[in-house]
Amino acid sequence: MNSSTQLAGVAVLSLLGIPVLVQADNESLINYPLDFGITASPAIEISTRHDDNIFLQDKIGVKSSWITELAPSIKLSAQQGANNYTANYTLKAGRYHSSRNDDYVDHLFQLNSHNEFNLRNKLDLSFDYLKLHERRGTGISDSIIGVSKTPDEYRDLLFKGSYTYGGDQATGRLKFDASHLDKKYTNNRDKTRVFDRKEDGFGGTFFYRIMPKTSMVFEAVYKDIEYINDPAVVAKLDGDEQTYQIGVTWDTTVKTTGVVKIGKTYKNFDTNVRDDDDFTSWELGVKWALRSYSVVNISSKSYPSETNGTGNFVRNKLFDISWGHAWSDRLSSTLQTSFRNEDYVDSPRDDDLVFYSAAMDYQFQRTVSFGVNYSYSTRDSNINFQDYADNIVLFSVKIGM
Repeated sequence: MNSSTQLAGVAVLSLLGIPVLVQADNESLINYPLDFGITASPAIEISTRHDDNIFLQDKIGVKSSWITELAPSIKLSAQQGANNYTANYTLKAGRYHSSRNDDYVDHLFQLNSHNEFNLRNKLDLSFDYLKLHERRGTGISDSIIGVSKTPDEYRDLLFKGSYTYGGDQATGRLKFDASHLDKKYTNNRDKTRVFDRKEDGFGGTFFYRIMPKTSMVFEAVYKDIEYINDPAVVAKLDGDEQTYQIGVTWDTTVKTTGVVKIGKTYKNFDTNVRDDDDFTSWELGVKWALRSYSVVNISSKSYPSETNGTGNFVRNKLFDISWGHAWSDRLSSTLQTSFRNEDYVDSPRDDDLVFYSAAMDYQFQRTVSFGVNYSYSTRDSNINFQDYADNIVLFSVKIGM
């Protein structure tokens, strides 16, 4: 579907008087009230983009394509005082006009609840059921295993819970976190089955208020990782991660909020064939409001992630900065740049990735918005044929249903 077809669809809906909505920052501008205090917020996004390197290859195998994506969604929400509940479902159907083997249909279903039993006791729960795909040239296909004839598809079941004891203004406050991930690949099983895994995480954070809007942070996080299927050749990647960090969080002014944490992460393997490792880890997040309509976000993080078949694990170092500015009630823009280093531990591979993007959003009517985005990304690797450059131009329309 080209951009003229999308615009025609918007015009037809408007002429018919069908109610439409726009989603901004994941919040709907129009809600439909249902029974039992529930509101429904349906929406649809139609986008078309041109990608000049759909497989993220070096000079050999570079291929371009236009990609059209249709993404209908619905959000159900309910609120009782300070307690709120949401259910979200999004379907993303994409068509590669020059590579039909890469067509995809993704499903995202999410449940969230927030309960405040009193000023001291709060509970947040979430459940995600995701049926997604890995774009060819990423994930498992970005390794020595090689690229499949179709994208690798997987299913994620993710549970998260967070309990907080202590009021927002209390001198001391405790937060306990727990999570469970069940990840299973659903196609190309000859190579993907060995990456099925389960992850169980537990963590605790203590906040100690040293100033009215500033607190010290002491955090400990543990994650157990279990791979379900035995690999045929290499040793299993089962093990655990332990992270201990100390830092400070603040919300001192209307203009600035943030958190800074630094500490140590330990990566341990159950088998003696793989070497344990540890490294300095950190987390930085700062929001700086230049004006009420102009905000800069800066983030940086060092953390481990699971390997795609190269090395024992990946040690990531990330720095990201973005600037969002509302030029008027209708027109807004976002500029972003990020730098990432991926070190494949116990492997020669070391990658540097750079990403730039510029986006403009125009609120055509209260119920219709248009967007355009340009992004440029590169990877510089010390492994032959792992470098790439990728340009994407995207046009989108957001309307209601």
